Amino acid sequence: MGDFKPGSMNIREQEKTFDGFVRFVAWAMAVILLILVFMALVNA
Repeated sequence: MGDFKPGSMNIREQEKTFDGFVRFVAWAMAVILLILVFMALVNA
């Protein structure tokens, strides 16, 4: 543990995973919103 230097770890994989997660959530919210709008229009 004595060799640890804060800020020196490569976190590129974690950043890519987080970016993918954020992209997935954004697409999922858009799809859900479209489904809700469609359901509202069909029942009107």
